[in-house]
Formats: sequence, structure tokens, C-alpha cells
Amino acid sequence: MRKLFAVFLFLPCVIWADITLKRLETMPRSYAKDFYIWRFFDQPVSDREADAAFYQLRSVNWKLIHRYAKRTKKPGFAMADRCYRIAADKLPVETPSCSAIAVTPYKFSKMTQAKRYALMQQLGDYPDLLRWMDVMADENPFFELVKSDNKIFFQVFNRCGRDWRSEYLNHALPPRLIERLSKEKEFSQTVKLIVTDNRLDNLQKSLLGVDPEKLDHQTTFFLAMNALRHDHPHLATFYLANAYKKAWFRFDKDKVLFWLAQTEPEKDYLKALSNSFDLNIYTLYAHEKLKTRWPRTATPSFKKKHCRYDISDPFSWLKVLDRIRGKKEDFLIDYSKHFACKNTEGHYAFIMERASHYRTHYFPIPYESAYEGLSIDDKALLLALARQESRFIPSSISPSYALGMMQIMPFLVKALAKERDEPYDLDAMFIPEKNIAYARTHLAYLERSLFHPLFIAYAYNGGIGFTKRLLTSRELFKKGEFEPWLSMELVYYDESRRYGKKVLANYIVYKKILGESIGVSEVVQTLTEPTRTDRFRNR
Repeated sequence: MRKLFAVFLFLPCVIWADITLKRLETMPRSYAKDFYIWRFFDQPVSDREADAAFYQLRSVNWKLIHRYAKRTKKPGFAMADRCYRIAADKLPVETPSCSAIAVTPYKFSKMTQAKRYALMQQLGDYPDLLRWMDVMADENPFFELVKSDNKIFFQVFNRCGRDWRSEYLNHALPPRLIERLSKEKEFSQTVKLIVTDNRLDNLQKSLLGVDPEKLDHQTTFFLAMNALRHDHPHLATFYLANAYKKAWFRFDKDKVLFWLAQTEPEKDYLKALSNSFDLNIYTLYAHEKLKTRWPRTATPSFKKKHCRYDISDPFSWLKVLDRIRGKKEDFLIDYSKHFACKNTEGHYAFIMERASHYRTHYFPIPYESAYEGLSIDDKALLLALARQESRFIPSSISPSYALGMMQIMPFLVKALAKERDEPYDLDAMFIPEKNIAYARTHLAYLERSLFHPLFIAYAYNGGIGFTKRLLTSRELFKKGEFEPWLSMELVYYDESRRYGKKVLANYIVYKKILGESIGVSEVVQTLTEPTRTDRFRNR
């Protein structure tokens, strides 16, 4: 049976340029299939074919609905898509139902008072919308918000936008209101929005002393960072101890240990951190300070060039994931031998890291020809990004349809293809050398404005506009106590905050592997020196 499975797995798979309904029906439900359905809708297909494809989706998003709406004759989809995209300055529109779909607290905050009242008059049959609109349209919206129920509070506060929030809502929250709100899961987002926004000083102070008993790990950790920001280290220590008990992932436990070592340096938190099996920016710091050895790392290297496996087929990788799910160490070690080749070093590393229960950390360097001409520093950064993006799996597809080893979004593929004077070909993104070439072009653009691996990682993940706003309007990465580590915890976009720290740790490891070691303290401390990190703060 194992031999039969291996033969089936390693048969080559052809990625067709044209996607047919018949082909879609053979694909397992997955994000990969959703990606091909999204592309299917961009072809001249009939409404019957579009409907048949739509009901094969695993998950639906507005990106899919936008394309589907152009193909289907089902009532409502075209209107929903059109209305969803209406800008704030175009509201209200003629049809009340369309205005109801379009309006959000953020769009409402951008409207003139006259247009707000006109919209509210139009939406008299939508009482749920009017409830939060009444709060935002009031002369004293904070007073009305404090009186509102939990649902209205979170609808307004969490979705109104940063500018309106700082202008109208930056007042201390009453303790009884905080106690009531803290019982709801939406409170986590509220705390994050307050703590990560330098404009909300009054709101931040009202969070000092919040009872963390019913709060999750991340919310409690943000309360600790808020306490440090307002010079309450003992309160921060209390929150950190509570956050440690609630942390599930080793990375989060290590993060808390790092900060406990900052607030209570006389205790053995740094030693406890150095005993962690994980390899992350916090444990690297502990090993550097204590002069102890890193957790185990491995860089596989094989003589055999090609295994019988189609590295460019997303569905072959899904079969591998299904095959290894829930399997024990012996099976995984044996199965990894199918991938002991140069072109599948990433696949091998993925399986072996799981076999080790993540006690051995794999840092492969596959597709070496794609890095020719790069400096050691640029090569280390590119590898660090690839490891975090896809674990070097060339056929990776994310839920947002980021593609290939470097997880490049389709819109960016199109722009880069134009810049490189090449055809726009999404299937080419599953060829690792092509994907890396496109990433190199994009990184060259980012490096015109950003010089530090952490900031480049933020831009690669969240966009250069996000990174510019982060550095220019959030008052982060300036000199001060606990900096720049504190700023690294106050990045407001959740994915980029975690992503940046992961990439930075990868970068430090790859620098060592490539023969150009760099210290954690050295690379982190430069973050507060704008002349060495970016152009945005040097004007």
C-alpha cells in the first residue's frame, strides 16, 4: 500500500492555464480550490457554470463575491457587491437597502453631519443601524457611548476608525463599564486599539488596574505593556504573571518570560527563557546574554537533485499534509525520506521538524541558484522571509491567495510582471526560481526606503504604506526605557507584529549559517536610529 501511495503521489501534475468546471469538481475543498474558483470567475463562463462553482467554495470573501457577481444571474449578488464598494462621500444613495449594505461606522465617521442626518432619515426601517448611528451623530458621542449597551459600544468603538476615535472618545472609561465590557470577547480588540494608539492617553490610563481574571493571554499582555508605558512596572509584573498562566504557545510563554526578566531582572526569568525548546527572538536574546547554546538547528543538504514529486502542484502538497496529519515520529521520519532531494529540502524540513516535536529547528537553503548575486545580508533576509511565509513550499496558497514560496499576492504579481516586462502568469508563481525572482524585485523596491530587516518584514507583510504610518504617526521606535522592544509589542496590526519578530529571528539564524553572525542586541538596538533604518523618519 505504501508503494502504491508513493507512485500516486509522485505522478506529475499539469497546471492548466484554462480552468474548467470539470477540473474544479476534481479538486478537494481547500483554499487552493477557492483560488482556482476565483480565477474561474475571471473567465468567460456561463451563469450556470459560475453558480455550480460557487457552491464548491470552502469559504467566501468579498474578493470572490466581486467576481462571482459579474457572472451569476442570481438576484442580490450584483447589488451587494456594488453597494459594499460605495465610498463614504457617495452616501446616501437612492436605494435604502443599498445604503444599509454600504454604511459602516468608519464610513459614517467620514461623512458630513448633514449627510449623516439624511442617511439616518433614509434608514428608518433599519433600527439596528440607527442605534449606533444615533451615538455617533450626537454632539457628545462619548457620553452616549458610555450609556449604550455592550453591542453598540463595540460596534462604534472598534469600527469607527482611528481619527474619529481619538477626537471624540479619548476619555477615561468608568470602572463599572470596563468590568461589564471585559466579560465580552470583543473587549480584546478594544484593549488592543487603546494600548497601541499613542493618541489615546486618557483611555490608556483608565485601563490601569483592570482585573485580568477573565481576560485572554493577549489582552492581559497588552495591559502589561500599557502599564510599562505609563511607568507602572509592578503592575506590569502582575499582568505578566497572569498572562504567562494563560499562554498556550511556547512563543507566547517566552515573550512573557522576556518581559518578566525586564521588570524583575534580579530573578531567574532569563535562565528559564534560555531553557525553552523554541527558537525565537526572545530565546536568542537570552542565550546571547547568558552565553549559552541555541536550541538545535539543522540545515539539510542532499546530493540527489530531484525527487519524484511535483513541487508546483498545490494539491500534491495538500495530500502530503493529509498524509502526515496525526502521525507519530517513526512514520514521519520514514516518510520524510521521499523528500530527501535538493528540490524538496523545504518539504523534508517541514516533516522532520514535526517529527522532532519542534525541538529541532530546520533552516534549509533550497533553490540556491535563485539567490545568485545577492549579498550575504540580502540572502539571509530573503531566506528569513521565505521560511516564515511558506516554510519553502513552492505550491503554497494562503486564504488570501498569496502564492508560492514567497507568498506574493496576485495584484503584486501583476505589477511586478509589468515592471519586469513579463507576461502576467499566476501559475508561474509556483515555480520557486520565478517566485524568488519576483520577490527579489519587490524587495529591491522596499529597500529603497527601508534598511532594517524588521521594517522590511513589516512592509513585506503589511505593505509599505502601513510601515510608513507605523514609523511616522505612532510614535514608535524612539529612544526610551524598554525600547525598542516595547515598540515591537505595540505594532497595531496583529499579523505583522508577530510576523516581524519571527522573520527577525530567522534572519539572525541565517546570518550565522551563512558565515556572517550578528548579535540580537546589535540588530535590535539600531531600530531607534532612523538614519540606519529608514528614509521615512529622516526628512
